[in-house]
Amino acid sequence: MKVILNTGRTVWQGQAIESGKDLQMYVDAAAICYMDKSMMEDLGIKAGNNIKVVSEFGDVVVKVVDTVETLPEGMIYVPMGPWANRVIRPTTDCTATPSFKNIPVEIEPTEEPVLDMPTLMKVYKKAQMI
Repeated sequence: MKVILNTGRTVWQGQAIESGKDLQMYVDAAAICYMDKSMMEDLGIKAGNNIKVVSEFGDVVVKVVDTVETLPEGMIYVPMGPWANRVIRPTTDCTATPSFKNIPVEIEPTEEPVLDMPTLMKVYKKAQMI
């Protein structure tokens, strides 16, 4: 399914990052994808399932959670962090900040696991060496 990805800070992600990026609390707060129930139904998934998010820049597996607020149709939201960084536009257009908004992605259900921080970092390094 083709959708638009937006990222940003959340209270939970901010709290977890202060506690430690190597804790499960951070994975639970940042390696997630907020999605409306109607989109979940269209994909045949439910909250707690994993999806793969694929952009022209990379891919990542995250856990689906229910939205707290309604998202615009065709949009998903992943908190800023290493998981979102795998799929965002890396160019900065001279702003020193990558583009965290309006990223065209494809999403699909997956049985692949959500990677913890040390494993995700190893994947980053591997991708950079290619």
